[in-house]
Amino acid sequence: MSQIEVSQTIEQIKQEITVDASGQSKASMKATARLAGVSDKAIGKALESANLEPSKLAVMLMEHGFDAANLQEWRTNGIPDIAIAIILDYYGYEAGRYCTKQAKLICRAFKTIGVRAWMQDITGWTNPATQPQEQPPAPALPPVEQRLHTLVQAMKTLAELTGGRLNPYMEQQVKDFAANLLAEHNRKMLTPSKERWLGVVNFAESELGKKVPISGSHYRGHLGTWVRTFYPQLGDRQETRIVQGTQQKIYVYACHDPVVTAGLTTAIEEFFAHPEPAAALKLAGAFSKKAVVTV
Repeated sequence: MSQIEVSQTIEQIKQEITVDASGQSKASMKATARLAGVSDKAIGKALESANLEPSKLAVMLMEHGFDAANLQEWRTNGIPDIAIAIILDYYGYEAGRYCTKQAKLICRAFKTIGVRAWMQDITGWTNPATQPQEQPPAPALPPVEQRLHTLVQAMKTLAELTGGRLNPYMEQQVKDFAANLLAEHNRKMLTPSKERWLGVVNFAESELGKKVPISGSHYRGHLGTWVRTFYPQLGDRQETRIVQGTQQKIYVYACHDPVVTAGLTTAIEEFFAHPEPAAALKLAGAFSKKAVVTV
């Protein structure tokens, strides 16, 4: 199932998700089944088994503190967010031949923020206790030029009082203070650039919270090749950067551009969702070109 189809499923079940005043959320059995990529009958059967011979899923739920009565109530009252996370994990990784790609994809998507936070987000819930409080304005320091002028005048007065014999330690402290004032002034005079160029691995780890391995089927070299092969429209800029102690050419992407960040996000999610990205790249002829380091 593609990212688009998953997004459509989530949009369709939004009305079957509720969040209470404390932030705890739940979804109907039908909505949970749609997320897991199975029939609601399959989940209903697993919940009902808790009273007789508990299925593997029912056992997993009860091991997390739920009892048979809870499982029965969920059939009509909705399934709590913590239980939904367990159900998705079961159908993503523990259900054997009944595992679904959709459940695994949803699990990956929830790994960073959690099911509860996601359900709060799509329903527009906000915590009243975390509404921003108005902060008193911080006292403003005089301009750098005025502070330097005050320092010079103070030094003249001090020199007159001591006959020009300043303690060397105090003199060095004053010089350091003046140097820091000038450095602060110079920083403020520079206009910071709003551009932000990142390598695809850097983007995946810092912006999406993913851990990109250095070996295996989904290692970082294949991720960079995936983006360049299937998403060439995202750019072809290269920069020389320090990689593992040596200067190397790498591809960087305009992460200040929302279109590029959206494209990178889609590409990275597809890469990790693909069971054999190397095979797909080989089929596309990606390995016939000279590789460039990906960071």
